[in-house]
Amino acid sequence: MEEYPPPVKETRREDESVLKKNKIIYSILREIEHGENLPKFSDFNLSLIEFRELIDQIQDDDLIKGASVPRGEQGNPARMVLLNTAKITLKGLDFLGKNSAFAETYPGLEEIKPWLSI
Repeated sequence: MEEYPPPVKETRREDESVLKKNKIIYSILREIEHGENLPKFSDFNLSLIEFRELIDQIQDDDLIKGASVPRGEQGNPARMVLLNTAKITLKGLDFLGKNSAFAETYPGLEEIKPWLSI
């Protein structure tokens, strides 16, 4: 028989995962908005495939536009994600506003890895 509600431990892990993803999205949007440092997959300890999927999601959700994710041939994953022409949208600015609490502690890409684990 399954427990209901799920154990707190599982819920906490899921909450931490969502929080980390929102922090990564916040960071990507903020860096694109400021245009000083373009984020790379390695900034977030993500694989290129994970980063590509996240950029696709952010673009599909209309938080940014103009990102380029060239596709490899069938069976070959993309080898790059280009954010140099990406622009933040009004919906992206709204995301930043709704997550403005992150602004108080956001350290920039140079110190992003410890911030993601807080």
